[in-house]
Amino acid sequence: MAVIFFLSSVRGSGYQSPSTFYFIERKSFHVIEYFILLILFHKALSWDFKYEKALAFSAVLALIYGISDEWHQTFVFGRDGTIRDVAIDLTGILAALIFISFITKWKKRKKQLN
Repeated sequence: MAVIFFLSSVRGSGYQSPSTFYFIERKSFHVIEYFILLILFHKALSWDFKYEKALAFSAVLALIYGISDEWHQTFVFGRDGTIRDVAIDLTGILAALIFISFITKWKKRKKQLN
């Protein structure tokens, strides 16, 4: 979370490049950051909660953090917080949920075969 906070605290130039590549490059970091954040939240919470509860709570925490991060960016010069960026963060969260579910099912099947 500290890395995300630091990156969103960096002042922007106020210049928005019209390049599609620039947009994809910048927004892909949102997906990657929140993918990793959800996995870390889930890893930490799975010690105290059952699988489903840890997964749901992790998703809610990551989404709340994404919303608060966009709000934080409204106070940084040259940056703006947008609903679109929260939706992009949510893409990373959903991708991590699918990834964790897939890995969990794969481990269960592997365990049953042994």
